[in-house]
Parts: sequence; structure tokens; C-alpha cells
Amino acid sequence: MHPCGSVERALPIDAALLGDVLLRLRRDSRASALRWTLGDKGAAEVEVAFASDGPEWTSRARLWNYAGMGMTTATVRLVAVAPDEVRLTLEPTASATSPSGDDAVSMSDLGQATVDELAEELLWHATRAGLTFRD
Repeated sequence: MHPCGSVERALPIDAALLGDVLLRLRRDSRASALRWTLGDKGAAEVEVAFASDGPEWTSRARLWNYAGMGMTTATVRLVAVAPDEVRLTLEPTASATSPSGDDAVSMSDLGQATVDELAEELLWHATRAGLTFRD
């Protein structure tokens, strides 16, 4: 994740049932945010109270570098792009400071790891509810 871009991943979730998946995620969470410690990449926190604006759902995220000193805020978006596909995107907020050099690479890696963790949570809830495809 860097100033000129975002990190994203496609998920095989039925777009019409995305709200149900997010409701299950929120109900199963013990706190208002999911938090992951991602090894030497850093830590991430994603709020589970997603807000809907038509086909798009948004929430906020906070990412801390490996030293726990630098924090970046981001927006998490879930958008239905096809009947059986949802796109998960993590993008830095406009007020986020712009890391450079190695810090930009490490924040990009942290952003990707955050998207991967959240994607797995969403897929688990969708599979559990029978809302996603199984091979």
C-alpha cells in the first residue's frame, strides 16, 4: 500500500448476500475491531461495523509498522462487481502520511497481509453460512 495505490483482492461471495456475511462477522467479533499481529510486517486493526452505501460497504482500518511507531489509517471497501464476486480493497486515507522507500514497501506488504487476513475471515463466514461457492 502506498500513496498512489491500494491493495485489493477478489472474493467468490454471492454479492446479494454480502450484508449477511458482514452481519455474521460483526456478531462473531468480541470487540468493535478485528486485530491481527502480522509478524515482522506489523499489526492491523479493521473495524467490523461496515456501513452500506448501495452496493458498497466501507469501514476503517489502522495499520502499525513493525516497530509499532508509525500508524497509517485506511478505508476498507467491499464492492459487488459481479453476481458471484466481491472486491475487497484497502486504500490509505487522504490524511495518511506518505511513507517512502523501505517504509512504503513494508506498508504495502502490511496492507496486503491485512487484506488477506480480512478476506479469510469473510470467506470463512460466507462458507459457514453457505453463501459462497465450494469446489
